[in-house]
Amino acid sequence: MISLAAVNAPLEPDRQTRSELAAQALSYLDDWYDRAGTMPVGAGVTDEQILATLAREPSEEGSDLASLLAVLTAAAQGGINHLSGGHMSYIPNSGLYTAALGELLAAGLNRYTGVADSAPGFTAIEHGVVAWLRSLFMMGPESSGLLLSGGSMANFTAIVTARTDKLGDEFNNGVLYVTSHTHHSAAKAARLAGFRDDQVVPIGVDSNLRMNTGALVAQIQADRANGLKPFLVVASAGTTNTGTVDPLEEMAEIVADQDIWLHVDAAYGGFFQLTDRGREVLRGIEQADSVALDPHKGLSIPFGVGAIIVQREQSLVDAHEGRGAYLFYEDSHMGLRDISSLGPELSRPFRGLSVWLPLQLHGIGPFREALDYSLDLAGHAFERLSAIDGVDARWKPDLSVVGVMFDDDRLGQAALDAVNEDRTTHLSPTIIDERFVLRFAILNRRTTIDHVDHAIDIIEKTLRG
Repeated sequence: MISLAAVNAPLEPDRQTRSELAAQALSYLDDWYDRAGTMPVGAGVTDEQILATLAREPSEEGSDLASLLAVLTAAAQGGINHLSGGHMSYIPNSGLYTAALGELLAAGLNRYTGVADSAPGFTAIEHGVVAWLRSLFMMGPESSGLLLSGGSMANFTAIVTARTDKLGDEFNNGVLYVTSHTHHSAAKAARLAGFRDDQVVPIGVDSNLRMNTGALVAQIQADRANGLKPFLVVASAGTTNTGTVDPLEEMAEIVADQDIWLHVDAAYGGFFQLTDRGREVLRGIEQADSVALDPHKGLSIPFGVGAIIVQREQSLVDAHEGRGAYLFYEDSHMGLRDISSLGPELSRPFRGLSVWLPLQLHGIGPFREALDYSLDLAGHAFERLSAIDGVDARWKPDLSVVGVMFDDDRLGQAALDAVNEDRTTHLSPTIIDERFVLRFAILNRRTTIDHVDHAIDIIEKTLRG
């Protein structure tokens, strides 16, 4: 008979072996983070042969860690180096070493947090993170929320919750409102939640790309007159296109007496609430029924941590609670609500530690300072771009995304190509009203004024010919 110890030996390394493996892995990460601020943002090209090697099946015998880390180095050669200070495309995520340590500890401890009595202490940590988010947005004692994989799942959870709360099981005539600048995950979430495309109604925007509240009121009235049931308005607190914040106070007033749910997608912009300038721009967000947030954006937490907070915990429970016969039917333990009763996941990672550890370790101050600096850099970028002939900087940034048009779209594309081919910085475009728009998305805490000026210098040189 084969002994259990012999079978498990490769999967249960002794303390010395564990220490050696950990030392190799941490040394690899240390080298990566040492280069983070100065590494080229453009990571080069990965050829098809390398991709095929990376996708190969595991062998029967396995490999040593050193050779596998070399494979990771090869895998890192393509795409965008998100840690680089030059990363100003899409919505940056600069990564946070201490949050990575939190993920390592959470995976190593491997405690299940979906049901509170399985790990009450760790569940309390995650509820504590959510409680801080609720207080940041001034939500009351009945509020609640949970950590999810990102803004897409937060928007999906919000739409399902609003559907259950406002429409119940009959939602064939329900309508929800967005704009052309609402993140596409909202329309996708609506489809996943069972709504037809014609139930997602676009509202026009004003010259500053904010939802036109007059058009919203008119559309609500028209839809009700046609026998439809408006139940949800999705506002943006920082669009991906230009960082624009919808008129949250006005929108809250519109829905307040109409039995309509207000959801604010603040995945990008929400954590500017930590700053004085951000709170001013986001005024009214505290009146939302639900808010989507991405700690993996504004707090630099590694990819895979989003959040939703809601005014009433019971609304989440009504939409998501489910029990199998093998589970106890209580949905709380020692006053801790089961996280699985609040959202779509039963099996889930312990996400709370990757947020809790850096917040507790560093305090809130450094995160606030980093966000304030992003606002400063965005203001600087806007001023410089506004002064360049051929650049149409018509939208003053609400937060830290700066979007500009050009007198000639072809010159804008040429400027983008020149910036990205340089590989020191990386920008991304969008299309607004069928026009090319170049974006500076400044959220990476390693981005400096030198990065911003370097990209603008290239743009200026390209336009001069």
